[in-house]
Parts: sequence; structure tokens; C-alpha cells
Amino acid sequence: MAAGAPASMARNATRGAATTAVAQAFKVVTTMLTTVIVARLLSPDDYGVTAMVAPVAGFILIFQNLGLNSAVIQAKTLDPEHSNALFWVNMAASAAIAVVMVAIAPLVGLFYHDTRAALVTAATAATVLVSGAKLQHQALLNREMRFSVLSLNDVVSAAATLFGTVIAAYFLRNYWAIWIGAFVGAMSSTLMMWANSGWRPRLGANFAGTRKLIAFGASITGFNLVNFLARNADNVIIAKAQGSAQLGLYDRSYKLMLFPLQNINQPLSRVMTPALSRMQDEPARYRRAYLLALRGLAIVSLPGVITAAICSGRVVEILLGPKWMGAAPIFFWLSLTALAQIVANTTGWLYVSTGQGRRQFVWGVTSSLISLASFAIGIPFGAVGVARAYFFGQLLGLPFLYWSATRNNPVSYGSLITVQLPSLIAGVITFVISRTFPASLPSVYFVGLTAVIAYSLALALQAVSKSGREALLEMFGMVRRA
Repeated sequence: MAAGAPASMARNATRGAATTAVAQAFKVVTTMLTTVIVARLLSPDDYGVTAMVAPVAGFILIFQNLGLNSAVIQAKTLDPEHSNALFWVNMAASAAIAVVMVAIAPLVGLFYHDTRAALVTAATAATVLVSGAKLQHQALLNREMRFSVLSLNDVVSAAATLFGTVIAAYFLRNYWAIWIGAFVGAMSSTLMMWANSGWRPRLGANFAGTRKLIAFGASITGFNLVNFLARNADNVIIAKAQGSAQLGLYDRSYKLMLFPLQNINQPLSRVMTPALSRMQDEPARYRRAYLLALRGLAIVSLPGVITAAICSGRVVEILLGPKWMGAAPIFFWLSLTALAQIVANTTGWLYVSTGQGRRQFVWGVTSSLISLASFAIGIPFGAVGVARAYFFGQLLGLPFLYWSATRNNPVSYGSLITVQLPSLIAGVITFVISRTFPASLPSVYFVGLTAVIAYSLALALQAVSKSGREALLEMFGMVRRA
């Protein structure tokens, strides 16, 4: 590696984190606006219909990309012929999936005894075709660390989704508004990727030299498959046992729980996976970069999730309105689950950046079995029981995940725990303090005060240790440079 390469990559990563953060802030605002506005225009039953289709569509869509985006990002070398071949693989997979979606739509309706689910499943085929055309362009932009372009795409597609969903919900007042918003967002994202990427596919494909990329992608697809089963079996079980209304409550709670994971972890993953992939032959830099990002997540995400758990009922009331209060106990348990998943999700950076796709797949199988067992235990107690069992299952699996992800890796098992410990201790103290707040305190003030205490304590406890102080100073320096 050239002498100036580490500094250049550090600058790219810093700028990428900055532009991603700005774009993500915009996405957070638009997502919250969509949630707040549309939840008041639609009913839990409408959300239940789309939640019925989500497991079916998500399962099939795992095979759309075939893990090739991760293979493109992780590969040390990649020539134009490889990119062209992978583009046509993605398009062939997307076309096949679209056909399958239309073909199985009647079966989905029969399974749920709801024709609305069949119609949305068939309509999703159009979204599949549109999104498939951007996959290779997106992977190349991510590999080249062109984060400003990717961030601009996020802003435009988020705005398009917001306006598409809200306008459709206002006029239609039914579940079709959610599908229309998603389709408009997918269309705008694909157009943006093509407009901003200098690469164009050509007719015909030469697959020579792509075997290693496809093999790595197959391991990632295997992990995505079993991980998907674990994350969506609860929707299917609740829909069959409790009906669309209960599923709607659970689905909205789950989406709120995923909020920090989708809006902080995933964008950071866009920056960290290619950066760590280029550091895989430099253990010290690799370890330092990962732990700095992990500590940043512990400071930014964990106090917010802890606040959501402590104030679960008030958060649901503020964001979704009184008619959704049945989701409050579900949201409480799923917020606790998010505490475990925020750090656990970053282990994917370790697996992918070091090419350990097969090991990640093995962990995915183990995790899925734990989750499925949790859902089976919890379903007799309804949606709340599923959420509670899900939390304890995730907690049980954490030690095994940390051990698997850090084997033969520059990052140690213990460091995954010590980095997040100050924020977790801050959460316990915040919970105790919040019990002294008067019950008559308005919800907005209650939640806001709890968040201020949680974040203040997390920062203070991080600063207690020397490594924490050094990391905070480095983060502040990165913010200034950004």
C-alpha cells in the first residue's frame, strides 16, 4: 500500500461518515414524518396487510442480489468484465423473482385467507424489477467509497417515499398507500444510481474469473436466508395465530425498534465494510477503526434505545397516537432486543471484511434456531409473549456470536463488551432516576429529560477510562475535519 493511501482512505472514510450522517439525518426526519402522518391516516389492519406480505417478499428477495454486493465491496481486485457479468446475474435473478411473485400471489392469499395480501404480493413484482437494475451500480459506488453520491441517493429516495406514501394515504386511505410509497422510492433510487454512476453494462457477459465472487456471495446469501427466517417467522406466526390487527401492532413496534439499526448501523456499515476490507492486512489499524466505530455507536445509539425502552408507552403515544397504545408493551420488549442487536449487527463487518462468509452462515443457522425456538415459546402469550421471548433468545445468543465473530480476528472478544459497558451502565442509572419523575409530567418532556440524562451519563462514563477519553477526542477531531 502506498504511503499516502492510509491517510487518503481515512479522509474518504471521515467524509463518507459525515455525508452519510447528513443524509441519514434527513432520512430520520422523513421516516418519522411518514410514521407520524401515515399512522393517523391508516389503521393497524392496513399495516397488517403489508406486514403479511413482507415475509414472503423478503424471503424471495434474498435471492435477488445473491450476496454479490458484499462480494464486490470485499474483493481486492475487480475488472469491468466482472461487473458486467454480475449485473446480468442480478437482472436475471430479478426477472425470475418477479415471475415467482406473481405466480405465488394466489397462494399467499389462500394462506392468510385475505385477498388483499395476494394483490400486494403480485404488485411487488414491479418493485423487484425496478430495484434490480441498480444493484451493481450501487455496489460499485460503495466499493469506490463514493459516499456523497450514495448519500444524495438516500436523500432523494427518502423524500420520494415520504411524498408518495403520504399523498397516496391521504387519497386512498388504505394499504395501497404503503406499496405506492415504496415503489416511488425504489424508482427514484434506481434513476439516481444510473445518473450518478459512470459505469454502464453492455450486452453479453463473460463469467470467467467470477467464480470466487459468486462463491463468496453464496455464503452471504446463505446467511441472509437463515437470518431472514429468524427475523420474519414471528410475523407469520402472529398473523396465523392472532390476525392482521395484532400483527399490525407488532409490526409497527418492530419497525420502531429497527429505527436505530436502519438509520445508524446500516449507513455506518456502508462506510465501514469497504474501509475495513482494505485494512484486513493491517491488524492494528483494523482493530482501532472497528473499535472506534463501535464506541461511537455505543454513545449515539444505545442511550436512545434505552430511553425508548424506559418511555415505551409515552413514545408510542407521541409517535403513533392513542389508538396504537396496544403496541406499548410489545415495543418495550423489542426495544430491549435492540440493545443487543445494535452491537451484534456490527459483527457482520468483521465477517464480511475478512472474507469469513462461511463462518457467518454457520452463526446465522445457530441464531435462526434460537429465534424460532423463542417464537414457539412466546406465541401462546400473544404478540407480547413473542416479543419477550425474542429478547431473551437474543440475549442468550450474544456470547456465542461474539466468540464466533472474533475468532482469528484482530478484534478481541472482551473489547466488544468493554466498549459498550459505559452506555449500558448509564442506562441502568437513567432508569432509576426516571422513576422519580412525576407521572403527570407531559410525555414530550418526560421522554426528552430521560434522553438528556441517558446521553449525558453515557458520555461521562465513557470519559472515565483513558481509552474512552482518547476515543472521544478522536471522534471530536473527526467531526471537526468532516
